[in-house]
Amino acid sequence: MNSLVKANVVAYRRRYAAVIAAITIGVAFLAATLFVGSSVRATLSASVGQAYQNADVVVSPEFFRAEDGLKLTPAQAVEHVKSTAGVEKTLAYENTMFGAELAGGQESVYVTVTDGDTSLLGAALTQGKAPGVGEATLNASAAAKAGLTVGSTLKVEVLDATGKSVKKQLTVSGLRQDPQDPSSAGYANLQLSKQGAQALGLTFTPGSVLVGVQPGTDTAQLVDQLSAWFSDQGLPWAKVGTSEQMVTDQISQLSGGVDALTWVLGAFAGIALVVTVLVVSNTFSVILAQRTRELALLRTLGARRGQIRRMVLGEALVVGVVGGVLGVLIGTGVVAGGAAVVRAAFNLPYVTFGFTWAPIIAGLLVGILVTVVASLRPALAATRVSPLAALRPSETVTVRSKAGTTRVVIGSLLVLLGASALIYGILPRDGGSESFQTSFGMAFLGGLVSFIGVLVLGSLLIPWAVRQLARPFGAKVSGRLAGLNALRHPQRTAAIGTALLLGVTLVALMLVGATSARSTLNAELAKQYPVDLVVSSSADAPLAAEVRDAVGQVDGVESTAYLTPVAATNGCAGFGEAESENVSPCAFVMAGNEQELASVGTDGAKVPALGSVAVGEYVFDSSDAKPTEVTLSDGAGRTVTAPIDSEAAAPAGRIVMTQATRTQLGLPSALPKLASDSVAIGPGPEVWIKADDSVSAGPLISAVSKAAKVDQGRLDGALPIRQMASQIIDTLLMVVSALLGVAVVIALIGVSNTLSLSVIERTRENSLLRALGLTKKQLRGMLALEAALIAGAAAVLGLVLGSLYGLAGARAATSAMGGFAPSIPWLWLAVVLVVSVGAAVLASVWPARRAARMSPVEGLAVE
Repeated sequence: MNSLVKANVVAYRRRYAAVIAAITIGVAFLAATLFVGSSVRATLSASVGQAYQNADVVVSPEFFRAEDGLKLTPAQAVEHVKSTAGVEKTLAYENTMFGAELAGGQESVYVTVTDGDTSLLGAALTQGKAPGVGEATLNASAAAKAGLTVGSTLKVEVLDATGKSVKKQLTVSGLRQDPQDPSSAGYANLQLSKQGAQALGLTFTPGSVLVGVQPGTDTAQLVDQLSAWFSDQGLPWAKVGTSEQMVTDQISQLSGGVDALTWVLGAFAGIALVVTVLVVSNTFSVILAQRTRELALLRTLGARRGQIRRMVLGEALVVGVVGGVLGVLIGTGVVAGGAAVVRAAFNLPYVTFGFTWAPIIAGLLVGILVTVVASLRPALAATRVSPLAALRPSETVTVRSKAGTTRVVIGSLLVLLGASALIYGILPRDGGSESFQTSFGMAFLGGLVSFIGVLVLGSLLIPWAVRQLARPFGAKVSGRLAGLNALRHPQRTAAIGTALLLGVTLVALMLVGATSARSTLNAELAKQYPVDLVVSSSADAPLAAEVRDAVGQVDGVESTAYLTPVAATNGCAGFGEAESENVSPCAFVMAGNEQELASVGTDGAKVPALGSVAVGEYVFDSSDAKPTEVTLSDGAGRTVTAPIDSEAAAPAGRIVMTQATRTQLGLPSALPKLASDSVAIGPGPEVWIKADDSVSAGPLISAVSKAAKVDQGRLDGALPIRQMASQIIDTLLMVVSALLGVAVVIALIGVSNTLSLSVIERTRENSLLRALGLTKKQLRGMLALEAALIAGAAAVLGLVLGSLYGLAGARAATSAMGGFAPSIPWLWLAVVLVVSVGAAVLASVWPARRAARMSPVEGLAVE
């Protein structure tokens, strides 16, 4: 039988080529997924390890976890570590952040304050010297971006003991390697000495200590000794370990996300493999059906059922091994090549390809198992009939057949049960919209069960859908023949259509779900931030009206408004007592020109009517009914009551009115300067900004910050949140669609393979049609339409199901936002339909050309 297996694989190599391609893609996806996980861990090890690469031992007492009464101070802990036997040098450090004026204007920078031997720092000096008082070192890329060199002056902004912002100047004493740690790599990195930080008014509380040991010191014994001492001092949780141990601990903390990523990617790989099973099973069924006479002849010559079964499984094993090997090689190459490209293109030397044997072994095993399992049913079916019975046509599964009736009953029950659970999961618990809460877990389970039911019914749904799509093409001979051929073997059509249905449904689910989630998020943001950007100020450092003009000149700014504080609720200090439990402790009222307010509002944002105010989110307690009016104080002892315009919008935590309303209510044009400890309290004027739709939030915020001469922390609004959320959703959608696209590609390979095998099977029939007058063009068109009908039926069903599941999933996932704004991306769904049908038609080109090239005489001579 072994020789027969080899001979059959060689003889039917063209028929098995598409099977190998499907297995290769699925296994490559799986191997790449596993290698991505190991590579991310290896990259984390290289990046996190930079901070500890020059140290032998790391000590992190974690004083913040201690309760009152602890007598040990951080300084005493550092001194004890220094004096411990075997310790040669130490570096105590603390990480903090403050503002600095760099290339993008005022930016937040990551600051490391050190006390000790700076040679233990992971980021080594590349130029200059360690900093002294009035000096700092800066990482090389941030310095180059800001145009700073050794000896340059750097302006920083720190908070003094009173909490007031103070500007200082530092001299760049040296440049250091760029950070690789994920927590600091996104910022410019400054390093200050302890004395330099104290000169700026900062306090130094060391959080960790890097330790270099003397030659010959037993590191493990030193770790145990320090751990025991900290435990005796009331800090049993203190982390003491070698640099390797600390890196491992941090990676285990960070790798939770890596494991989640691996599981998510693995789920998509699983989907691709499920589609691969359907394609492989269908292909083997077709191939064995075409070899019925061959198998019957072998049985007649004495071959037993077990031998035939082993022969078929042997062919599957060979195909699985070939596909598995190719898939592993491609998956390994893609991840290794991707790591090299990222490392070179983005200058990230720590990006590492994490090679392990697990992805290779798993890929090979899965490739073999998938192929053998998928071929098991066709192999059993091929040996279940006697040689004589094999010459008769097999029963087609219909609604009236026993198998069809069973599928209808089981599939219908699953659909009904799943749909009921799905509907229950997305309905609000109390029927209201304000406290809209759903059960995402129930909705997910219901969707999964109902979709399994749809797949069970696929053998009946797909042929039915093909029959409906074929009706408009019945006027022409080629169209009528295409419809009949597509339904000649309903089980084959259903199997390959179900594979495509699975992929298209999931793609549509993601498209509709992501689009609806984004529209819901934007609607919620419009409630909390009805303006793109807000430049705020404080009473002790107010914004002048001229700032609005300066900001208005920034590229990307469409319009601006200048608002001033004119009143406050009674809960604010100096404005009386709160008159209701519903009122927040303090909310200030901002007034602006009506035309300016209208020009800066986001889409749908309404300016409060004359005589009324708009109240933002969080001003009132959301657990109570919102009041219809609010009492305001002018700070001079006078109060007024203003109705709330429920249709108007205001930024979260603010109350807004027009200047005309302010005049009507008799409120002052500006609040009196109330003071606490000689420091003015309350907000200052604000500049509201509407941005051009095409502008990016990051560059605009930097430009506005520079024009307004304020720290970027003074800017907030809907724009950065909306763009960040949209970018995350778009990126996720792109990645997920690409991952699901793998399953669609495998399904389309199945369409092509099924059509190719059907052409071989219908060689005599096609030749007879040619002899009766069917042209080559009509034959090619018939086969193309046959592929289009199968793909179109599966794609249409998939788009409908995916849209319904996507809407339900988005509603359940966004229930905490308090509402739902459904959105269907019709254009993208149309693209999915066109691509699915177009790809199927393209897949039919080669089989159609092969059928058209054969002459009628040659074809009629084929047995």
